[in-house]
Amino acid sequence: MATEGYPVENDVSVRTDTSTTPQRHSSEHGRPRYRRHKRLQETQEIRVRTSHRRRTFLTRGGVLAGFGLAMLVYPIMGNVIPYASAVEEVPGVIVGEAPSTAHALLGRGPQLVESSLAAPTVDEVASAIAVSDRYTVSQYLPDCDPTGDLSGSNGKLAASALCDVAPGVELRADAAVAWAEMNAAFKVAFGRDMCVGEGYRSLAKQYATKRSRGYLAATPGTSVHGWGLAFDLCGTDDSGAAKRWLDNNAETWGWVNPAWAKTRKWEPWHWEYEPATDAMDLYGSGFYGADGTSD
Repeated sequence: MATEGYPVENDVSVRTDTSTTPQRHSSEHGRPRYRRHKRLQETQEIRVRTSHRRRTFLTRGGVLAGFGLAMLVYPIMGNVIPYASAVEEVPGVIVGEAPSTAHALLGRGPQLVESSLAAPTVDEVASAIAVSDRYTVSQYLPDCDPTGDLSGSNGKLAASALCDVAPGVELRADAAVAWAEMNAAFKVAFGRDMCVGEGYRSLAKQYATKRSRGYLAATPGTSVHGWGLAFDLCGTDDSGAAKRWLDNNAETWGWVNPAWAKTRKWEPWHWEYEPATDAMDLYGSGFYGADGTSD
């Protein structure tokens, strides 16, 4: 629009100048925008790198921490925690009270440690004696020596060859030791000694027995009692629970109720020491009569 008093050229120049001014302004403001964009881009890159480093650090730290727990902390705590209350089980130590200096240093004296090896049972000891070729002295008959001289004839054994097993009852030493071990096991089962009424019979006593019992007694000089290798039960031990126990266990120590006492004659009270009767071959040497009696 022309203004009065001004030439037209001036109008053109003014417009031209006005049109170029915004371009310069735009170029002047473009640089700040570029720098701001660059700073944002750099900041973003820094954040990405930082996040990556943080994730890497956390990952590695977690692995190391897990390794440390597995290798150090858990074994230590696993060993310590179960014994945290162990002091409550220490004899003489009261939780919450300090022990004396002497007690702390010396304790309550030596403590017996329970052995993991069980002591031999009565049956095991007796079984070892029963199957042994050479007998040893039994703790239940400490004065009876089965290794001594056992010689003699039927009904005429030396006093040194005999041992007492009950009041008024004797057996040959080797049979006596085996009987003592068997009786110890019997006592464990029944709380008392076995009832034994008769053992060794002298020749004179064999004649007396023959007169009183007749055919139930062996011919004098042939009785297994005369060798000190047989005993007779008394009371009720020849029946019931005691007899069943002997039937099941007596042979462990070499004692048997012989076959003739179960067949031709019924004598559940009569028991013989089989290792010795076999060694002497008593039942095969014609000691006994046709009736097979050896009582």
